[in-house]
Amino acid sequence: MNFTSGLPKVLLTTGCALVLTALSVGCSDPERGGANFCGELEKQLPGLTGPLTVTSDIGDLLSRYKSLSKITPLAIEADWKTVTELIDQAADVDPEDPLSRQELSDAAYKAERPARNIATWVESTCGLAMPDVIGLEGSIAPPTTLAP
Repeated sequence: MNFTSGLPKVLLTTGCALVLTALSVGCSDPERGGANFCGELEKQLPGLTGPLTVTSDIGDLLSRYKSLSKITPLAIEADWKTVTELIDQAADVDPEDPLSRQELSDAAYKAERPARNIATWVESTCGLAMPDVIGLEGSIAPPTTLAP
């Protein structure tokens, strides 16, 4: 009997199995899994709803979105990034500058579809209603002055 003729085939098969196992473990990050994200989102949900009345509210909202972005599942990662960038822009908008407000409105328009994608995914996967961040730009207005 010649055992060496089957040895390369066994090594190749074993090697392929090890590579596939390593790849599947590397690709499945439990931290970015739906269950982990949904659980954390449910905890954070009260802080993701409005109304946003002062600039610090937007900063708090941004912090929550950035925190959740670390565990956002790949299925909505790009959409989550777009919405987070919108909130970041809202935190930096100059209410006195019409151009700054217009740029924020434009960013909100571009983020509408990603926000809907997130809401759909969250509802179907987590069973939660995602608060609407579109319209955030409308809450950023120049301060009004009261007549004496």
